[in-house]
Amino acid sequence: MFHSDPGGDSRLSLMRPDGSDLTLLTDTVAGYPFGSWSPDGSRVAFLSGSFGEGALLVINANGSGEAHVTDIEARAPDWSPDGTKLVFEAVEGGIYSVGADGSGLTRLSLGGSGPTWSPDGSRIAFFSDDARNLDVYTMGSDGAGLERLTSDPADDVSPGWAPDGRRIAFVSERHHNADLYVVDANGSGERRLTEDPAPDEAFSWAPDGRRIAYVSYRHGAEPENIGIGDAEVFVVVVRTGEIRNLSRNRAWDGDPDWSHDGTRIVFTRRTDHAEIYVMRADGSKQEMLPGLPGDAVNDCCARWRP
Repeated sequence: MFHSDPGGDSRLSLMRPDGSDLTLLTDTVAGYPFGSWSPDGSRVAFLSGSFGEGALLVINANGSGEAHVTDIEARAPDWSPDGTKLVFEAVEGGIYSVGADGSGLTRLSLGGSGPTWSPDGSRIAFFSDDARNLDVYTMGSDGAGLERLTSDPADDVSPGWAPDGRRIAFVSERHHNADLYVVDANGSGERRLTEDPAPDEAFSWAPDGRRIAYVSYRHGAEPENIGIGDAEVFVVVVRTGEIRNLSRNRAWDGDPDWSHDGTRIVFTRRTDHAEIYVMRADGSKQEMLPGLPGDAVNDCCARWRP
C-alpha cells in the first residue's frame, strides 16, 4: 500500500513488491499517516478530510465495502492485534477506541497523542503533556492502569512497541535534538540508542526486534522540509547501539518499513518528486518501483501488507 497524488488528488493504491498489479484502493484519503493495515491484511483504516486528520474510515483490501467508523475528527489510527478495534487520537482531545464496525466508541483518556496497541492487545502506549512536558505513557486497553514510563524534562514522543511487546522505542529531545531511545514496557532499563547532533526519528522495528530502521538528518537535511536535502535511512542494532547507513544516497530517503520476513525495507526517495524503493536489509540491491505513471506524481509512504 502506498500514497500518491496524481493531479493533486490524494489516493491510496496497492502493488506487489515488484511493482506489478497496480490497483487503486481509494481516492479520498486525508493525509499522513495515509493508511493502516489490519493485522490480517484484509482491510485498511484511513482518514478522509483535511491533511493528517479527518473522519475515520475502513475499506476492504479489494477496494469494496468502504464504511465510516466514526465522524469524530481523528488522527493516527491503529488496529488492535485481533483486528476488531481501532484506537485513535481525537482532534478535539483525548484517545478513543472503537469497533472496526463503528460500535462501542469509548473515550480512554482526556489527552494524549500517537496511541499504539501492544502486540498482545493488553496495553496502549501514547505520549502526553499531562506532566507539563511530553512523556511516554501506557494504559490498559480499557483506559485503566495508567503508567508513566518517562519523566525527563525534555519531550519524549512517538512510542513504538517492539514486536515481542517487552520494550518500547521512542524519540526524545533531551539532548537538544531528536534521538532514539528504548525503555522496557514497565518503565525500567531506559537507554539511548542514537547519538548525533542532527535529528534521528521516524523509526520502524525489524520483525525480529533486534534492529530499528530510522531516518537520520545528519547529512544536512531538516525534518521540517521533507524532500529537501540529504536524509538517509539508517539502522541501529538495539543490543549494541551499532549504526549503519543503509540508503547511502544524496537524495532525501525516508519512510522506512520492514518486510515481514525482515529481509527487505521499503522506503521513499525524494528528488524533484517522490518515488518508492525497495532494498535488502543490508542496504544492497536498491530498486525503484514504477508506482503511478507520470513524471510529476509523488509516490511515497509504502507499507507492506501483513
